[in-house]
Amino acid sequence: MNDRSIVYLLFIALLLLCSAGCSESTGSQGEPVQIDAVSSADPERSGLLFINEFEGGHVYRTPSGIFLVLDLRGSWTEMGRQYGGLAGEDLRPFHDRIVADLTGRGVSADDQLAAAQDYYERLSPELKELLQGMSETSGLTMDEVLVLNAGMMLLTEAIFADQLPGLPDAATSGCIGIGVWDQYTEDGRVIFGRNWDIDRPSMKQYMEFLSVVVLHPDDGYAYANIHPLGNVYLETGMNSEGLFIELNNGAYSDPTEYMDRSDTASVLVDVLRESGSVPEAADMLKNIPADLSYILQIADPSEAVSLERGTFDARVRNPDDDGLVIAVNHFIPPYPPEWSSWIQPPLTEEEDPRYSNMLRLAQSDAYKGSFTPEVMKQLLEIPLEDGGAYHAGTVYQVVAVPGTRNLWLRACEYAGWEEVPLASLLG
Repeated sequence: MNDRSIVYLLFIALLLLCSAGCSESTGSQGEPVQIDAVSSADPERSGLLFINEFEGGHVYRTPSGIFLVLDLRGSWTEMGRQYGGLAGEDLRPFHDRIVADLTGRGVSADDQLAAAQDYYERLSPELKELLQGMSETSGLTMDEVLVLNAGMMLLTEAIFADQLPGLPDAATSGCIGIGVWDQYTEDGRVIFGRNWDIDRPSMKQYMEFLSVVVLHPDDGYAYANIHPLGNVYLETGMNSEGLFIELNNGAYSDPTEYMDRSDTASVLVDVLRESGSVPEAADMLKNIPADLSYILQIADPSEAVSLERGTFDARVRNPDDDGLVIAVNHFIPPYPPEWSSWIQPPLTEEEDPRYSNMLRLAQSDAYKGSFTPEVMKQLLEIPLEDGGAYHAGTVYQVVAVPGTRNLWLRACEYAGWEEVPLASLLG
């Protein structure tokens, strides 16, 4: 447990000792509400620490007080207002720090805002309403909300533009995913693990803002977005049906861009709202032309697949074995013959050993048939040089069990694994 966790738990204990069980708190730009004093007394949210409520939304912390968990309900504007009212005290320092960071890397305030506005224009109407609502209650202006939403993307671009000494090559620093089930797991259930990889030295300072935001829109399935606060686009998420999706950059294989097409991160939100199974999600994604090339891993309580979604075509790749799928940042051969003129050849094992490493580990006697969430965590932590995939670019890690709708998060060099029981929140 890190120092932040210890201090936070001492604070909880002090509140419980000094109060009669309830205290009055004022939401950001809202009326005072009676809340249970940072406890898990809310019976419907067992395992999470209840912090506050605002306009029908609720905020919790994970059991050790590490990560925020927001539970938002209503129209997209209403959910945005809840988001801002519940998280405004964290959104402000996150915004100010990442703006200063980008400015120090040579990205002017004007350039940050222009890029953020350009990205905003490509978002779905629903996500635009969510951001608008955040600006009404968070204490941030609309321009500041937009810059924060784009901040981690702008930082990624600045990191690779800087070509920092020792930085992992961009082609091998864009996430991995591994799904196991049937003969690979101890009890046959689906377990999925993912590393979110860019550059840990530059990004670990923002891991205190890593969060899980659960949204209950008026129509469609509820879904959870695992991302730093204020970033409403989706790269890792799960819905109330146990459908899990994670996104890997596929630009190495297909660097083409179509900025007039639907933004993939917005599309993934729609997929989680509208799809209840892997086949439904895969069909939806294959039928929407891609703006950029991505490798999308989709899992539900029964199976997992890797969908290679280029800008020219998309396919669900054959699994790596019965009950095993592994994805990195290039498409895996063999390809359909008609793809040969569209994509670059895959990286060799010497250039990017992550796929081969994960395949060897998963199929070894030590892992095959033994996977549990704990074992998946151990696998994800094995360093690249020791035959794993964890390296200097790994920023945070996620393990998901779609059948129980449970997640575990690890923010590398900030906090160890923390369980996020989502079943009661997703409903």
